Amino acid sequence: MRLINLGDVNKKLLNIIIGSIGKLIAEIILYAFSNDIKMNNHPFILGINSGLGMTLTFIPLIILKCKTKNKDSNDENIIIQNTSFQENTTANTSKIKLKIIIITLCCILDYIQKLLSFLYSQYIITNLWIFDIVFLAAFSLCILHSKLYSHQYISSLVMIIFGIILNLITFEYNIELIYKILLSFFIECCFNMSIVLAKYGMNTLFLSPFEITFYEGLFALIINIISLCISTSVDYVDPPLFIKLAKSCKYKGKIYLDNFWAYLDVLSGIEILVFIVQMFSRTIFNLFSNIIANDFTPSHVIFILIVGEIFLLFKDGFEIREIADLFIILIEIFMLLIFTEIIELNFCKLQYNTKKNIREREKLLLEYDQKSDDSGDIGNDLLFSETLTGSRLSSMSELEG
Repeated sequence: MRLINLGDVNKKLLNIIIGSIGKLIAEIILYAFSNDIKMNNHPFILGINSGLGMTLTFIPLIILKCKTKNKDSNDENIIIQNTSFQENTTANTSKIKLKIIIITLCCILDYIQKLLSFLYSQYIITNLWIFDIVFLAAFSLCILHSKLYSHQYISSLVMIIFGIILNLITFEYNIELIYKILLSFFIECCFNMSIVLAKYGMNTLFLSPFEITFYEGLFALIINIISLCISTSVDYVDPPLFIKLAKSCKYKGKIYLDNFWAYLDVLSGIEILVFIVQMFSRTIFNLFSNIIANDFTPSHVIFILIVGEIFLLFKDGFEIREIADLFIILIEIFMLLIFTEIIELNFCKLQYNTKKNIREREKLLLEYDQKSDDSGDIGNDLLFSETLTGSRLSSMSELEG
C-alpha cells in the first residue's frame, strides 16, 4: 500500500489555478509598476477600482438567472401544490430576510478588510495568511458546524508551528510590531469570516458566488464613491493620528486622505492600463474565492493566497533566507493538501475519516443492504443488522459534517 495517494480530486480544482492567476497578476503588476502607479496612494480610488470590477459579475449573474428562471418556476409550483400558501409565504419571507442579513454582513466585512488594507498596507504583515487555517476552521465550526478529524488536526498543527517559525524569521522586531500583528490579524479575521458566511449563504440559501461578489462590489463602489467625494472636499492642517498613519495625498499644498483631482492630475496611459488590469485581476480573485468555497470548503481558498505571497517573498532576491522561507512554505502547501483532503496519508488511520473514504464506506453499506434484500435472506443476526445500521448512520453523519 502506498503511503500517499490522491484524495478528493476533480476538475473543479482548476478554479483554484484561475483564482491564483488573478491574485498573482495583481501582485506582479503592483510590483512591476510600483514607481509609476499613483493609484496605490489613493485608498478610495483603489476601493472604487475593486468595487467596479466586482460589479461586472452582474453579466454572468443575469445569464445564470435566466437559465434557472424556468426551473425555479417549476419548483415553486410544486411547493405550492404540496404546502399551504401561508406557510410557503412565511418561509419565503424568512429566507429573504436571512439572505439580506448574510449578504449585508459579507459586504461590510469585505469592505472593512479592503479599506484597512488600502489605508495601512505599509503596516500589514504578509505572512499571517498561514494562520487563516485556524480562523477558517473556527468560523466553519461555529457557522457551518463542520467537523475536524485527526488528519486535519495534525496538518493544521504542523502549519501553525511552521507558520510561527516563518514569521519569527521575517519579523522586524520593534515597538510597532504588536500593532502590526493586531491589524493584520483583524484584516485576516474579516476576510475569513466573509468567506465562511458566503459559504453558508451558498449552501443554505442557494446564493450564487456571482450574486455575492456582485453585491460586495456594488456596496464597495457606492461607499468608496461617497468617501472619495467627502475626502476630496476635506483637507487637514493638523491631521489626526489615524490620518497620519494612513496613506494620504497632497494637492495644492494641502493634505487629504484621498483627492480625486490629485489622482486626475497624474493620470496617464500606463495608469489607465494598470487600473483596468487591476480591476479584472481583483475581480477574478474575489469571484473565484467564492466559487472555490462553494465547490469545496473555505480552507481551499488559502491556496489562492499562497501564490501571491510566494511572489512577495522572492521579489527582492533569492538568498539563503528566501530558500528557508520557500522550504517552509512548501511544507505549508503539503500540509494544506492533507487538510483539504486533496492527498491522503495511508498510515495511522489518517485516511479513515476523509470524505472520500466515508463515501466509499457508505456505498459499500448500501450495496450490502441491496444484496441482502435481493437474496431475501431475513435470518441474519439481529445484532449484526443493528451494528450495520448504526455504522451507516455514523458514516452519513461524518459525511454531512
